[in-house]
Amino acid sequence: MQINNVALAKTIDDFIKNRLFNQPFDPFVDNNWRVLLLSKAGITEHLIKEVSRTIYDMQNNIKIEDAIVIKKFFSEVEELKMRENFSLPVAKAIYERLPYPSNKGELEKNFILYCDSDSGVDSFLKINEHQHHFAHLAYIRTDGMLSAYYPDFIVKAGPDVYLVETKAQKDVNDPNVKQKELGALDRLRKINELNPEDRMEAEWKYALLGETTFYSMRDRGASVKETLEFSRLTMEKIKGTLF
Repeated sequence: MQINNVALAKTIDDFIKNRLFNQPFDPFVDNNWRVLLLSKAGITEHLIKEVSRTIYDMQNNIKIEDAIVIKKFFSEVEELKMRENFSLPVAKAIYERLPYPSNKGELEKNFILYCDSDSGVDSFLKINEHQHHFAHLAYIRTDGMLSAYYPDFIVKAGPDVYLVETKAQKDVNDPNVKQKELGALDRLRKINELNPEDRMEAEWKYALLGETTFYSMRDRGASVKETLEFSRLTMEKIKGTLF
């Protein structure tokens, strides 16, 4: 789902002329345009943040009936570049091997082994942000800026597709991690509104898998699907409105 650039330009123009200073403002009159360059007033920073929010809202509030679905397949990236000693041979991915980080990558390594050995997993993939450049989600950082986020894994298990973020336990409650969660859920909400044939006939879900939960569930013999359902996030959970 792409942004309508014409609509975005009109929105920015309207914001500058009618809302930026809470009164009408024409940057083309006299030297008014100079005001927009006053860095100490924080005008440019404020404007960028407002534009970021506008882009984010335009992406996530588009009416599904107006959306043009352009499908990108991971298989379009025919091979992944990786170091053999920091990768694993797998049977359930479109690649013969999947990489994991050389620095503090033990959790991702074990999750790869976990998925590949589970009969309930149809297929899975470690998303590579440098090569799967199309597989990003938009989110608003805590500083108000729009940014791109690449989940760690995508897992197909029965009628469900999970986007999975694996995290060291100390990072689970990081404020920007929460912002990524909100961005992921906003996008999956729109994906789940699509016709089934446009979303792999599946419901798309998001799971934040902390290392403590992962090792606890795995060591007790839980399946991948059971673990991901346990770790699955909803807007109610993130915003604390579940009860």
